[in-house]
Amino acid sequence: MDNIKIFEDDLPPEIDLSNEKIIGIDNEALGLVLGRDPLTLVQLGLESKQFYLIKLNRKTYEAPNLIKILSNDKTQFIMHYARQDLLWLKYHLKVEPKNIFCTKIASKLARTASSMHGYKDLVKELCGKDISKKEQQSDWGNPNLTPKQISYAAQDTEHLFDIKEKLTKMLIREKRFDLFEKCMKVIPVLVDMEISGFKPLIFEH
Repeated sequence: MDNIKIFEDDLPPEIDLSNEKIIGIDNEALGLVLGRDPLTLVQLGLESKQFYLIKLNRKTYEAPNLIKILSNDKTQFIMHYARQDLLWLKYHLKVEPKNIFCTKIASKLARTASSMHGYKDLVKELCGKDISKKEQQSDWGNPNLTPKQISYAAQDTEHLFDIKEKLTKMLIREKRFDLFEKCMKVIPVLVDMEISGFKPLIFEH
């Protein structure tokens, strides 16, 4: 696991990712209820297969170097289910990545013959690989992450680049990429609504 680096609280300042055009990002928390379940880990993955895991300080959530990276609008951040990731990042770190690509939304727009849009499904369908999600519900509050957790955390960003490339080609082929880009502009609004206590169900009849 030499390509996986783990840091406490924040990325060290000597790691400069400002010139990275694309960064994969994922988060781990102790649950999905905002305000109750803390965000514990942020994973950054590069196309070069270098991974950075940041174990957040849950008392302060101070991570200025990480926040600076996430604030760079010249970098595109790939996420699977960006709405949840952006919700955690804005609520806990007070940061809003602007240039985003959600592989879940891309899959739902491009792969309309399928109802399988989970990350594991996309890795199998588009990358031809079987991955385990067994560690997803493990104890991410543990200060000493297990080797399996560390490998899992890196894996959750590893395949995003390949998935993005293949879904983008499908969206362009089916003339749905413009619609996808509009969807990416809507996600931050949904995040703001949820932080304010409103669910997207407000748009339903």
